[in-house]
Amino acid sequence: MVMPLLLHGRHAGPHVLYQPFGPWIVPWRFGSLEEEYLALRTDVGLIDDSTQALLEVQGADRTSFLHNLLTNDIKRLTPGTGCRAALLTPNAKLIAEFLVLVDPSSIWLLCDATRTATVAQTLERYLFSEHVTLINHEREAAVLALQGPRTMAVLSQLFDAPIALPRPGDHTVGSLEHLSVRLIHHTLTGEAGVLCIVKSDDTHALWNLLLRRGQSQGLVAVGWDALNVARIEAGIPWFGIDLDASHLLPETGLENELASDVKGCYVGQEIVARMQTYGSANKKLMGLHIEGARVPAANDRIAQQEEEVGHVTSACFSLTLKQPIAMGYIKRGAYEPGTAVEIVCDGARVPAIVAARPLVPLERGRVSA
Repeated sequence: MVMPLLLHGRHAGPHVLYQPFGPWIVPWRFGSLEEEYLALRTDVGLIDDSTQALLEVQGADRTSFLHNLLTNDIKRLTPGTGCRAALLTPNAKLIAEFLVLVDPSSIWLLCDATRTATVAQTLERYLFSEHVTLINHEREAAVLALQGPRTMAVLSQLFDAPIALPRPGDHTVGSLEHLSVRLIHHTLTGEAGVLCIVKSDDTHALWNLLLRRGQSQGLVAVGWDALNVARIEAGIPWFGIDLDASHLLPETGLENELASDVKGCYVGQEIVARMQTYGSANKKLMGLHIEGARVPAANDRIAQQEEEVGHVTSACFSLTLKQPIAMGYIKRGAYEPGTAVEIVCDGARVPAIVAARPLVPLERGRVSA
């Protein structure tokens, strides 16, 4: 069963194409894929990213409680700052990854809405005598994303004030006409980006307001087709597409972004540290540069000669490289960049080369676009 976004059927324009993607049905295109992709690489695009939900953590012990459980250093955060982090099982499998946002009286966890209830239930199990309260705000707020190299400049024009969010995770609350909007420095594409969190009842008003006021600044609505191309080029995995609860954190390649190597213990830390110290993961999420014009499908097999060595999770035709690219899990012994493999697509064997992520360096993407 696919789930609609909060604005489903209410996005402006008569030619919006909706399409299932993972567990959601999303606005796939508003017009031309090439024009929407170009906005992400050279200008700024507006994306409906309301697949995310908020979990609020209150109470006097909220910081130490989360610091002891999550992979990143929560104690170093101050109000107005944030970081990426993950919640793992004791054997280092991924329960969820999210943005941690610190306010003076609360800590907010922004994660995939399909994982919010699981995260809340898991955190509840670790509560003993701590003064902590968990509040699930699922479907009470929506996320609209501005992505592209001109994001900060356009936002400053829209809000009639400089938007100062220098570091990823930095956030502030601003007012656009009568709407209260939380702005978070976060990229979905490798380019500059800001997430706009607004009450669910105000989502449609904010969407229309941003498009109307931003049109003169070059802001355009961007569908998930262009977003998917840009994020695969940037090597950014998505939960439910490239990540799930069966994966160990070191298999995803996200341990350097999500986990602190100086904070000490967290749930699953012993397994992560042991893998880093004594040996690499048995499989890793890698990039693939693919020969020809055929774009593989999710779950297509990756092979070396007659041996199956992995499977594809995401693929697209790169508008920068002018060739198909993909991400997929590949076994040890075949996941070194430069390794030649084949992808089995509908019985045909398509040559490919294993690559590090990102698959397209940011500056190259901008120049080509």
